Amino acid sequence: MRFRVKENPPLDKPQGLGIRTGLELMASDMRSLFAVSLASLLALLAVPASACSVVGCLDKGTEMRPDFTVKVTHDGKALAGVSVRITNSLNEASIKVFSDVTGINGSVRAMKLQPGEYWLHAELFGINVASQCFHVGDRTSRKAKGKLKFEWRDDAPATREVAGRLIDSQPGKGGNPLWNLLHRIDVPIAGATLRLQNVIGGDAFTTASDQDGAFRFDAVPSGTYALHIEGGKSDRDYDGTDLAIKVSPSANRNTLRLSRRDAGAGSCGGTYLELRDTR
Repeated sequence: MRFRVKENPPLDKPQGLGIRTGLELMASDMRSLFAVSLASLLALLAVPASACSVVGCLDKGTEMRPDFTVKVTHDGKALAGVSVRITNSLNEASIKVFSDVTGINGSVRAMKLQPGEYWLHAELFGINVASQCFHVGDRTSRKAKGKLKFEWRDDAPATREVAGRLIDSQPGKGGNPLWNLLHRIDVPIAGATLRLQNVIGGDAFTTASDQDGAFRFDAVPSGTYALHIEGGKSDRDYDGTDLAIKVSPSANRNTLRLSRRDAGAGSCGGTYLELRDTR
C-alpha cells in the first residue's frame, strides 16, 4: 500500500480567502463578544463567600464523645452569648437535639447524645460562627474528641469608619434581558434601621439611612461588631441582614457600600444586603 504525501500550498498563494473567511472572522468576533458578556453576567450572579451555600459532610465528620464541650473565642477571648444548637440533619425536617448559649467562659456542654450523625450550628447576633458535622459512634473510640473550639470571624472586613450607602442594584429597563442585567440602576434604600453592636463589650449604636441611602455611625471605638440592617424602602423588599465588621484605624476601607442581592445562583433563598468591595 502506498501513501501519497500532500504538500502544503505555497505561502504566497493564500487558499480559501473570501466569503468563507469573512464569515469565520465575524463568527469569531461574535463568540468573543458573547464570552465577555457572559463573563460579566456571571460576575453579577456570582455567590459571595459569605452567602449561604450547600454544605456536604465527608465521612460522617469528626467523631465526638456523647458528652463534649464547645468553646467559642474571638481574638483569644471567650465569647459569651453564642447560640449553639445540634440537629440530626441539614434539611428542613431536621430535629433539634441540643440548644444552649455560651456563658462568660465562652463554653457550652452537650451531654448524652445518642449514637448517630449530627450537625452543629453556632451563631452570634444572627451571624454564622460555625457549622460542622460530626458523629457519635456506637462505641466510643480513642479518636473521639471531647472538645470543639471555634474562633469567630477573623476574616471580617475592616473599615476605619462605619459609614456608607445602602443600594438596591436593579436591572436596567428598555433593553433585552442580557442588556438589562449588564446595565443596572442603583436605587437608594431610604429609612432602613441599622444597629451596630460590639461582640465583646456589648456596646450598641443605632442610626437610619437617609433619602440617598447614606448612613453614618459617629465615634465608634475600634473592635469587632455585628451590623444588623432591616426595613427601608426602594421599590423592592429585602430580608434583614447581619454582617460582621471590624473597626480599625489601620484599615484600608473607609466606606461601606451595601447592595441588595437577589436570591438564586446557589443561594439558600431570600434577598439580603451584601458588602461590595469599595475602598
